[in-house]
Amino acid sequence: MKTKDIRNSLCNALKKAEKGELPVDEAKTIIGLANQISQSLATEVKVISLKLRMGSQADAIGQLNITE
Repeated sequence: MKTKDIRNSLCNALKKAEKGELPVDEAKTIIGLANQISQSLATEVKVISLKLRMGSQADAIGQLNITE
């Protein structure tokens, strides 16, 4: 699984909430999902930056493998 897969799943949940396809309680969790999307991207950018500073090859955004 790659980071883009996680963000896609979170974005799909957000779209369902916007369309009213989720119960109210689940829709309230969208704020948490949006925060997770933001944190995921920020963390990935930090990892890429660290790899580049160490002279390593960095993955493209969304391609960081999290199952290794």
